[in-house]
Amino acid sequence: MKRRSLLLGSAGIAAAAAGGVLLWRPEDKGAPHSAYFSVLNDLLKREGPGHPVMLIDIDRMNHNIDALASSVGPDKTYRVVVKSLPSVPLLKAVMERANTNALMVFHQPFLNAIADAFPDADVLLGKPMPVNAVRTFYSRLGYTAFEPASQLQWLVDTPERLIQYQALARELGVKMRINLEIDVGLHRGGLPEPAALGPVLQTIAEDPEHLSFAGFMGYEPQLTGLRAGLEHPAVQGVLEIYRGFIDGAREAGVDVSTLTLNGAGSHTLKIYERDNTMNDLSAGSGVVMPTDFDTFHLADNTPALFIATPILKRYDTLKVPGDPWIAKALPLWDPNMQQLYYIYGGYWKARVVSPPGVPEPLYQSTNQSPITTSHAVDLQVDDYMFLRPTQSEHVMLQFGDLLTVNNGALTDRWPVFHQTG
Repeated sequence: MKRRSLLLGSAGIAAAAAGGVLLWRPEDKGAPHSAYFSVLNDLLKREGPGHPVMLIDIDRMNHNIDALASSVGPDKTYRVVVKSLPSVPLLKAVMERANTNALMVFHQPFLNAIADAFPDADVLLGKPMPVNAVRTFYSRLGYTAFEPASQLQWLVDTPERLIQYQALARELGVKMRINLEIDVGLHRGGLPEPAALGPVLQTIAEDPEHLSFAGFMGYEPQLTGLRAGLEHPAVQGVLEIYRGFIDGAREAGVDVSTLTLNGAGSHTLKIYERDNTMNDLSAGSGVVMPTDFDTFHLADNTPALFIATPILKRYDTLKVPGDPWIAKALPLWDPNMQQLYYIYGGYWKARVVSPPGVPEPLYQSTNQSPITTSHAVDLQVDDYMFLRPTQSEHVMLQFGDLLTVNNGALTDRWPVFHQTG
């Protein structure tokens, strides 16, 4: 092969390779705030506290509540999950809108707060509690109209835990309603099969002064990614297992029509619209829609929860620690790294949603997180960026009072629960 042909061929290969690399180059996805976030930005600049806040859009939240309650329907109980909505005023708004007094609680300090704030609530524990946490609940119950013996169901996953609870009930002179956790395919604990029911139900039946049987709880988040309908084999498998436990209780002489038969969650609740195996369905995060809940059965729900944080610093060119060549090369490759902002705080379980097209932070910082954008974004110091939490539980506890927004106005401040009692 002639040298000239070889050079031309090599040049062609290099050009093709360069062209291929350019095909992988990120597009400029930057844009200004949408009209919705522009209104929130202006509102917070006028009336906000000047530090990161958690916002709840009331109109969007109400839309989501209506969608969830409609999926549950009038013949089942909609049980609101407290850990995902950890605020008394927030829970009150959801319960009133959905016309329910049923709550699911996962944390002892929250349980005591619920007993104080909602003396008429129907409460089911969402996980088995260490016996010392149960003891702490009773010791801190104080004066309240809430009656645990008739309004509270303790979740029990093993015969051994039931014996612990029974001993505590006898010590304290109280009666405990027992809901049994059953394994419907998640394999995270609970009674493994209906055959395990016999000894547990016998223990309860033999001590009516201190124990009563209240129902079953079978959680099935393993169905989340399947886009499954009621006829899907995996769904039918869950329901077949659940019905096996119901049949086992019936054969043991239990009046199953009186039982709480709990299951589902925000991801899967909609599956059971035409099924009556379970009469008690739980959902919490679907009310506010963090990003982890952008799933098939929640496609009609709308994001209603946002972190809003002020911009502290703006640079029209990228600045990074170390070799200055990197700061020049990165924007050439990714136009969404052409300029740099530092926001107040960061390192939350959250993703920037406005302005659009924002890559992951250069590095994480709870003090000042560096956020890059393209030149299509033109925010200034003291403007706000908006993030969607990936989950609502725990994240909602990091910002103090929740700020509610309705029709373009800040309308209320809703205190959140304390992690410790």
